[in-house]
Amino acid sequence: MSKEDWTTTIPTQELIDMSLTSSENLQSLKDVFDFDKTDMLDVPEHIFYLICELTWLESSMLLILRRDFTEPEFHDSDQKEVVISDTTLKSLMTLTVAKFHAIKDLNSYGYSLSLN
Repeated sequence: MSKEDWTTTIPTQELIDMSLTSSENLQSLKDVFDFDKTDMLDVPEHIFYLICELTWLESSMLLILRRDFTEPEFHDSDQKEVVISDTTLKSLMTLTVAKFHAIKDLNSYGYSLSLN
């Protein structure tokens, strides 16, 4: 990443949390695609479409995190903040907002990604 593309920093822990959350959510979503379990869950069509959307969103977020932060450039020697490009920041923000609304829609139909 060139210095001209730097815009801001993001806490390292925030990136770790985003990655862990997306991984956990993706695993929950993948469980629905297990056809043996799908028959037992009896997932309505509109819920299945939301699950597909969330799977794509979580996968996209993980792809960006893995692609752009395999060798992070830290802002400080304590490695508490990572330099993030404008493009990556906008992409992550867009995916986060889309995930929020898709999860909200899923919750409104009585479904959850929580592993209770």
